[in-house]
Amino acid sequence: MDDSAKVLSEALNVVKVQLVQMKRCLDADQVMDALKSASTMLSELRTSSLSPKNYYELSAAD
Repeated sequence: MDDSAKVLSEALNVVKVQLVQMKRCLDADQVMDALKSASTMLSELRTSSLSPKNYYELSAAD
């Protein structure tokens, strides 16, 4: 696995975990915790280690 694919895999895992956490917090009306999860997800987009294709895959993750 090349470096870009490894970084993408790790970032996708973080995004998925934080997405679930954010949804749980919103369901429980814990807005500040939901915002922390959203912030963590967005911080995963701050990388220059991904190819444009992999960056798009990360930004389009749900």
